[in-house]
Amino acid sequence: MEKILTCAQMRAADKYTMETLGVPSETLMERAGRAVADAAERALKARGGSRVLAVCGGGNNGGDGYCAARLLAGRGYTAEVYELCEKFSEDCAAQREKFTGLTHTSFPKEGYDVVIDAIFGTGFRSVPEGKFAEAIAAINGSGAYVVAADIPSGLNGDTGTAQLCVRADETVTIGEKKFGLYLESGADKCGKIVRADIGISLPPANYAARYSAADLAGAFPPKKKNSNKGSYGRAGLFAGSLAYSGAALLAAGAALRAGAGYTRLYCPESVFPHFIGKYPELILVPVPDEGGFARFEQEPMRAVCENCDALAVGMGSGVSRGLYDCIGFLLSEFRGTLVLDADALNVLAEYGTDILKEKGCRVVLTPHLKEFSRLAGISLSEVKAGGAALAEKFAAEYGVTLLLKSNACIVTDGKSTALVAEGTPALARGGSGDVLSGIVCALAARGISAMRSCICGAHLLGRAGALAEKKSNEYSVLPSDVISEIPAAISELIQAGKGA
Repeated sequence: MEKILTCAQMRAADKYTMETLGVPSETLMERAGRAVADAAERALKARGGSRVLAVCGGGNNGGDGYCAARLLAGRGYTAEVYELCEKFSEDCAAQREKFTGLTHTSFPKEGYDVVIDAIFGTGFRSVPEGKFAEAIAAINGSGAYVVAADIPSGLNGDTGTAQLCVRADETVTIGEKKFGLYLESGADKCGKIVRADIGISLPPANYAARYSAADLAGAFPPKKKNSNKGSYGRAGLFAGSLAYSGAALLAAGAALRAGAGYTRLYCPESVFPHFIGKYPELILVPVPDEGGFARFEQEPMRAVCENCDALAVGMGSGVSRGLYDCIGFLLSEFRGTLVLDADALNVLAEYGTDILKEKGCRVVLTPHLKEFSRLAGISLSEVKAGGAALAEKFAAEYGVTLLLKSNACIVTDGKSTALVAEGTPALARGGSGDVLSGIVCALAARGISAMRSCICGAHLLGRAGALAEKKSNEYSVLPSDVISEIPAAISELIQAGKGA
């Protein structure tokens, strides 16, 4: 497990280390500069080069760049600095004074093998303008190997959003990793991410985490010989409609592969004949419908509650008042884990989210960013700008576990938060979310906590997608291909647990 921090938490850790533990800021900057210099030197050796340019702002991030340039010059490389500022922080000014090499006041025309981006740190929240924008464009067009000090300049360290940003080949993140390195544009702008431990200590706080395969292996312990299908939970999928039948089958196929003892698919009566025989292992149960969409009737819904330990609702169900009424009944009467996805989320946005506040079951919501914007009643841009803090606030307000899906997933129950950054762009395809819901439902049916089911489910989806891509390419992977790789992804977890 590794910690993932907000920028404010990282600043608090810096302050704690310096003011409470007494580590001088100069010492920390020397260590940070050395880590950046080491990365630049590795790249220089790999490219057979000797010329490096550090592009430095006036803050402490610029100080890291000045320090790295000095250290590289001391190692025999041609190290120069492009200065962007005339005013400097105290520590940056001290590092600038120590650098005795060639400095420039405009981006040099000479070619460099490596460029160090040390313009802005994690505190930057605006849009680069003027000479800063020109410097970023020059770095991106230099053809050099780009090493970003702490974070690519222009990238928001909390949300990963950016309008203009350095495109790094490698990012040396100082202290702990930050959310923005993985979310939104961060996934494309950071390149290889290397954590530099420079001796910053963290004050007591509730930090987000990113879990490894070994951390998640406990979700698949060896099965006891004295066990049966009833030992591994009852997963239910309340899904499908005449308009959208495929989503239900994708969710069911994923649930079957993810380890539940029983898997039931509750589908509208008019769709039922089309599903017969698609999965011999699947228990098919028809529910009342109207026009091909689920219709609420109390007794059939009560039977659903009695026969499932976890239930995923909404995949391909269509938006109808009948589905909303079914969800309202489940929230009141169901006592397992209720996973609401796709059209279940859309009907909540359409008819009201307040019913989430009064419930007798554990609730998981699995929206992608646009679905979450509808649920929260805000714009997509506001969702992207809100990052993990917005997700945490929503989860706490409604008392749910939220799995916010994007290129990296945020999982939070409002008290603890995790980042899942596995996977591949091959998953950017309709149906991937249905597969995820099936996995999460199967895990929860086995008694795994809602939070753990979401983290492990998102990890398995990402790894299964990556494994499917290896057999194909990132454009041709289908969600059904991903389902076929779920067993291999689970095997990875099991093997990681054995090696832990």
